[in-house]
Amino acid sequence: MSTPVDSGRTRAHRIASVTVLCVVALTYSTLEGMVAPALPILQQAVGASPAAIAWVFTGLLLSGTVAAPLIGRLADVYGPKRVLLAVLALVALGTLLAGLAGSMVVLALGQALQGFGLGFVPLSIAILSGTRRGSSGKGGVGMIIGMSGLGTVAGGLLAGPLLTVLPYRFIYWIPLAVLVLTGLLAARVLTATAPSAQRRIDWAGAVLLCGGLVALLLGITFVPTAGWSSWLVLALLTGAVVLLAVFLLVERRTAQPLVDLRVGGRSMFVTYVIGFATGWAGSATFVLLPLIVSAPTASGYGLGESPLTTGVLLTVFGLLGAAAAPFAAPLERLTGPRLLLVLSCLPLLAAPVVLLFGHPDLTRLVIAAGLIGLGSGLGFSQAMNIVVGAVPVDRLGSASSTVYVVRGVGSTLGSQVTGSLLTLMVLPQLGVSAWGGFLAALITAAVVAVVATLTAGSLPRGRTSLPVQSPEPVPNPRS
Repeated sequence: MSTPVDSGRTRAHRIASVTVLCVVALTYSTLEGMVAPALPILQQAVGASPAAIAWVFTGLLLSGTVAAPLIGRLADVYGPKRVLLAVLALVALGTLLAGLAGSMVVLALGQALQGFGLGFVPLSIAILSGTRRGSSGKGGVGMIIGMSGLGTVAGGLLAGPLLTVLPYRFIYWIPLAVLVLTGLLAARVLTATAPSAQRRIDWAGAVLLCGGLVALLLGITFVPTAGWSSWLVLALLTGAVVLLAVFLLVERRTAQPLVDLRVGGRSMFVTYVIGFATGWAGSATFVLLPLIVSAPTASGYGLGESPLTTGVLLTVFGLLGAAAAPFAAPLERLTGPRLLLVLSCLPLLAAPVVLLFGHPDLTRLVIAAGLIGLGSGLGFSQAMNIVVGAVPVDRLGSASSTVYVVRGVGSTLGSQVTGSLLTLMVLPQLGVSAWGGFLAALITAAVVAVVATLTAGSLPRGRTSLPVQSPEPVPNPRS
């Protein structure tokens, strides 16, 4: 029987664990959020061409998306704490290399290693939910997702002042120092779980999935320069379809698959769709709103405003998303998981509708940005809470990582499809897209939101809770 002292210690330990994981998520997303504003300075420092410097983002996206499922499975097998510390070390090394980089190759390598940090949130979810299931675990999940979103906003806001008063390398040095200190705290505070008895890694599945994702993301990435009908894009996308189809066949026949498609059932499928939709909505926001704000008023829709206005809109998007995420768990207790998921999809649908039926003035843009932030933050946090309740502890790492991969694919596809639609109709005298291209992009975003809403409504009734026994904790060394 636990005493009040024991309960107090458990609560204090849990608060410390959530705090450490929130700092990791906040620091990493702030680091990556500062890179975009610093891109022109980085390009000049390493002497890279515009095409080459784009690999700062492409390399990070590829490495993170490809590594996430394997990181998740390694967490299932060896314990999420051990894998989190290893990923922290890799990200710290990548940050160090990027900070020291004098060439494009070293910078790209550093960014690629930082891409492994995309697994931080799924690993954090596995750590929290592996030691305690239920509403308290879900509350921590929402806080971590919220901190991740807040860091992206903070990075964009801090980069300008930081680059004004300090050399550009400090956008790497400061997060590196925080990551190292947080890693030391994580090693001491976080609870380790016993390794799984099933230590087999499905390397065949890993190769097929990694190959399919690389082909898919590269194919989408080359669309702006090569076009959807180019042989390169078609070959990559065809290869991706073939590899991913073979991957699905292999996973269904493997006793210990990399991604167990049998667990979670319909609930997991719903989370994949929600992850894809929130990724699409966020990336479309980052493409559409800045273009509407900066377009000249002569275009008939543009505001002719400065980048500062764009920054305000994207800050509204990020802050509302970060603020909404922690409320998923308490709201789920009031509404149930299915109704909350449906309600979280409605803002994703309302945002494009607001811009479709009215002139896109500043008020409408603020409302649209806020709706997307609200729906994305609440919806994705609730999707991850559903994963926590629907998947056994020994599959939580790989399951949550897979949802993140699907979200990344949705984000990449959303930005490229949106950009392609905008190029269909151009005002040659002004050099900007015609409003017809924006209409097509907004209608597409609305269709994605409708599909997400209908899919959310198919979530099985009742509260998602899985009566599984968590792994026994390993004594936490204090030395």
